[in-house]
Amino acid sequence: MRALIGFVIAGIGLMASACASAPPPPPSVDVTGNWAGTWAAYEGVGGGGEVRGKFAQTGATLYGDFDIIGQQGTSRTAVSGTVTGNEVRLTAPSTGVLTVTEDQMVGIVYGLVHSKVTLRRLQ
Repeated sequence: MRALIGFVIAGIGLMASACASAPPPPPSVDVTGNWAGTWAAYEGVGGGGEVRGKFAQTGATLYGDFDIIGQQGTSRTAVSGTVTGNEVRLTAPSTGVLTVTEDQMVGIVYGLVHSKVTLRRLQ
């Protein structure tokens, strides 16, 4: 009986460790600075325009302010998220993932209009 209980406890321990997720990789990029680029509705509706703003990064934490320029005018929004590896994961006000390659980042932001965003670091 003791052997059976020990076997069950060991099995539960193995299952729990298999279900545990690995921590995200640390940032391999620093996106602090001024960025500018474009956004375009991902599925062809909703228009497009320009994006200009500034990111600040402390460790993996990301925040900033961006002006989003489109057919309806300009709106300023605060953004926040995290950086893991070479990916910026936006969490507010919309979610999205941008992949950073040198001084460019490209990805999709899932807001009211799902948009492809391309940004370049300004010197």
